[in-house]
Amino acid sequence: MTVMEELVVWLLAAFGCCSLLVMIAEQWTSRMNSMTELPQEHYRLLVHNSEQVLERAVRKLLLRSYWSGKPVRITLIEEGSTDDSARMVTILAREPYCCGLGVADDPVELATGAIVIDLRQKREGA
Repeated sequence: MTVMEELVVWLLAAFGCCSLLVMIAEQWTSRMNSMTELPQEHYRLLVHNSEQVLERAVRKLLLRSYWSGKPVRITLIEEGSTDDSARMVTILAREPYCCGLGVADDPVELATGAIVIDLRQKREGA
């Protein structure tokens, strides 16, 4: 066996060992991740005539979630808007990070376990 052939054999052996270690590490980390699920941050966005700020707020929450590595869940609570906010809410509610539309009937239920962000514009005459 020449020196070149020995070098090739050693390189193939090293590559095989590294591949095996990577596979073992992948299995170990996936098992650890399945045992410790990350808690979701839950946001509730109160929307009333908020078409100017709604999409930007959702995008900022998603960007923050991406950079922090924490999953996010967003509930959009629409309160009878007269602009295009209601249509935007129905479109955004189709996305996987949104758990759907909500109703802001119970203020106690709004305050428990979620971060409430008020995007409502002041109502005329109020």
